[in-house]
Order: sequence, then C-alpha cells, then structure tokens
Amino acid sequence: MISMVVFASTLARAEETAIVFATDWKAQAEHGGFYQALAKGFYKKRGLNVTIRPGGPQTDNPRLMAAGALDIAMASNNFQPLNLMAAGAEVKVVMASFQKDPQVLMVHPHVEASSIADLKGMPVFISDSAVATFWPWLKAKFDFQDGQIRKYTYSLAPWLVNKNTVQEGYLSSEPFTAAENGVEPKVFLFADAGYPGYAGMVMVRDAYMVEHKDAVRAFVAASIEGWQDYLWGDASAGNALILKDNPEMTPELIAFAIGMMRENNMLGDKDTVGQMDAARWQRFYDEMSALDIVDRGLDVSKVYTLEFLPGQGE
Repeated sequence: MISMVVFASTLARAEETAIVFATDWKAQAEHGGFYQALAKGFYKKRGLNVTIRPGGPQTDNPRLMAAGALDIAMASNNFQPLNLMAAGAEVKVVMASFQKDPQVLMVHPHVEASSIADLKGMPVFISDSAVATFWPWLKAKFDFQDGQIRKYTYSLAPWLVNKNTVQEGYLSSEPFTAAENGVEPKVFLFADAGYPGYAGMVMVRDAYMVEHKDAVRAFVAASIEGWQDYLWGDASAGNALILKDNPEMTPELIAFAIGMMRENNMLGDKDTVGQMDAARWQRFYDEMSALDIVDRGLDVSKVYTLEFLPGQGE
C-alpha cells in the first residue's frame, strides 16, 4: 500500500508542468503575488510545479531569454521586451503586475521642490541601466542634462551625505531606507508625471508559448490570483517565502512596500490585476521611439499578447 501511495504521488508530480520563473531582483514585496501563488498552492492546483529564481544586481533576464536559457522571466520595464524584439528575439509579454511603474526620484525634505520639474540642474544618482532607459525621458520632458548624472551603486550613503542631490529608486524601497536613516524624503513618482510604462511584467519565449500554451495560461491565472490574494488578503504566506529567499529582507520593509502599493494603486484594482492595454503599449512605444530610446519601425503589437488575460483573451 505504501509503495502504491508513493508511486501515485510521484506520478502526480511527473504530470505537473515544471516552470522556472526568473525574477528581476532579490525576493521582495514587489514579487509578492508570485510568491503568494507558490505558497498558497495556486500554481500547483493548475498543474504547475513552479520554482521562483530570484535575481540580483547582475541579473540579465533579457540576455538569458534571447539565448534561450530562460523560458519565462520577469521584465522590469517596457524597454526590455522592446529591445529584445529589436534584437530579433521572439519573446512576448503576457501580463503586467504593475499598472504604474514604481520608479521615483526623491530629495531631502529641505529641498524646495513640488514636482520632478523642480529637480532640473540638481545632481542625480542613477544606475547605469537608467541612463539608457528613463533618463532620456527625463531629459526630453523636464530638460535634465547629462551633467547631472552621478553613479548609483545601490547604496544610499552618497545621497544621504550630499543633501542637495536627487536619488532614483522604487516607491516601495528607497524611501523606506531613507527614513530608516533619519531622512523623510520628498518622493516623486514617474507615473504621476505621465510616465506610461508598466512594470513587473511576465515575458515568455514564443517557442515555449506555442508548445505549452495551457501552462502559460495557467501560470498567468495563478499569478493574478496570487496578486489578488497578496495585496487584498493575508500576505503572510508569500512573505514567509520572500524572507526565506532573501535574508536581507525585513518584515518592516515588506509591510512598507505593501502599504505603498495599496496607497498608490500601483496594481490597479483587484479585478484588473495583470491587465494590459494595446493603446498604452503603443503610446509608450511612440514616445520612446520618438526620443530614440528604442528602435523606430517596430510593430509594437508583436511584443505582447492579451490572449492569456481574463476577459481579453480567446
């Protein structure tokens, strides 16, 4: 009898579709819906055996996707899948966790600024990746200049010391770290200034999608359920996995991030989590290609698909 039970259990696992989902950073609340789906069995009940592989400072999901080393991975922003398309990689975005990109600029509280426009001319700590993505948008929209750039090495120490500078960050992360160091920053969310990008997207290689369409559909459905449960329910199950995967994470930072996501409606409402819009993709592409941040002449409709989204698909 015991051997039959073991055999049945092994057979059930064998029938599950194994998926390795690569995130764009170390485990954090911004990945909470995926961890919740894993912790609560939302993937498993749809026949998926999902492993979440956290990223980090050296993570390069787009390159790994292009090389065929990843089938399903997180795209941090709209630029990544568009650049993959321009390079000839056949990859599509199938859902977007964040309806608003969490990207922010922040300054010390004494700085007289009420919008991003007021930061023109100030030194700005930004990462290397930002120079090729949102920085040209800041230059075009707010007349920022390259001379303002200071290298951000993922430490707030230089910004904390240099009180008349600007710091890039995520709404749900850097402001918390600043407050922990005694600075309650003024924070300016790109999305509030008209930045049209999504964030926390799921991208899938076309070849994998063709062969495993049901698995992709199940992954999207389970991930959406995970986000709904994480942000509007009890997040403790997902948080436990986040803390396990990332020893540097703290319950306090997770709680802050969840609060910011809720307060700023970062994922939309419970019924629209994961959704995307063709017009918005086109708007992003039109704006960024006009600034020569992404290649011109691309068919943006081929970089995403709505077919796996509830109410939008087949």
